[in-house]
Amino acid sequence: MEFLRFGSSIPGGYWGCCACCIIQNFKFDPSDKASIQLVSGDSGTGVRNGNAFAGPTYEDIFRTRIRIGTFSDREMPNHAFLAILTQSQISGGVGAKWLKILKEEGFEFIRTVDNSVYTGQGLLSEPGGTAGCSSHANHIFGLFRNIGTGAVKDQFMPPKAWTDLEKVVPEAWENLASVDTVELTKSQQSFHLDRWKKGETKILTKAEIKAAGAPVTMAGQRLPHAGPESEEKRLKAKEEKADKAKAKASAFPPVPAAA
Repeated sequence: MEFLRFGSSIPGGYWGCCACCIIQNFKFDPSDKASIQLVSGDSGTGVRNGNAFAGPTYEDIFRTRIRIGTFSDREMPNHAFLAILTQSQISGGVGAKWLKILKEEGFEFIRTVDNSVYTGQGLLSEPGGTAGCSSHANHIFGLFRNIGTGAVKDQFMPPKAWTDLEKVVPEAWENLASVDTVELTKSQQSFHLDRWKKGETKILTKAEIKAAGAPVTMAGQRLPHAGPESEEKRLKAKEEKADKAKAKASAFPPVPAAA
């Protein structure tokens, strides 16, 4: 079960928005044994001296992660999460179980999109471009929890800077013209507060993970030069690596083969 900060990568170095996490890997049964070590923000350093884990099942990881995100082990009552499940996943089995959990936790359906990796680059205006025939539908869900100190007043109306711009495409929020969106925000806060109080931030030690019969999974580590960098910096690092390899080779010449 992978959680990563929006726009970032595991273990979370460089860029990214700490207000939102993307959830990946819904292919395992929620009840299967699993764990993941918790780390601190960009550093990738294990919290609680590296002895903090979510688990011992995928469901436990999920329900804890949606309370703390990926930044540390602190609770984050104001946070957003995005998840995508395919039509084939939710048609039964493991995906259907995850869909039920998403709904229990207050995730909302956002939009469905086909995946052009499979259906190609053709357009609706071209022969064969027929709407409604998607065989690779991807359903996008989101949790927009707004129950902590500093919660926003209205989650549904865009900022004035956005509405001041010329209209381009019809947007979903425009259909809320007859709705008191401040009250709608409050009604959702009521649900999420109740759900939060019923939930649990379950953080275990390595020993507790092992005792529960789950595998101990350490957090990912960021390798040197793994992120985007300038061409000059990349070439310099490559040259330095080659120089070190050459120096090592000259210091330890190969042993001649026996006659």
